[in-house]
Amino acid sequence: MLSVENLTLKYGQSQILHGVSLTAEPGKVTAVTGTNGVGKTSLLKAIAGRHPYAGGTITLDGQPLHHLNAYQAARAGIAYVPQGREVFPLLTVQENLETGFACLPRSEHGVPEHIFELFPILKDFLQR
Repeated sequence: MLSVENLTLKYGQSQILHGVSLTAEPGKVTAVTGTNGVGKTSLLKAIAGRHPYAGGTITLDGQPLHHLNAYQAARAGIAYVPQGREVFPLLTVQENLETGFACLPRSEHGVPEHIFELFPILKDFLQR
């Protein structure tokens, strides 16, 4: 489903990722682990088009994704879910969830019910 090969990423002159490769297959769990500062978030942001990468390839369902921006990555089916301070603090929980629908047709805007089965607390916090 998702393949990353030899990904390199820089912040200015500092190289952050050096030839990172991974494969996420359907029906399997793929995890990126490591201590603070090793590039986990940078890797995920590069995959989701939130940070440009210097080299390597990202392939989704056999199709190469050539340096997509965040909007294009979302249209392709790749999402980046922020944690903590990266959510929009002035939006409600529902509005934060709905920001993920911007790339979909308006008829598909709405939080699917299975999300509340996975995270039941969200239903109680929608207006928070």
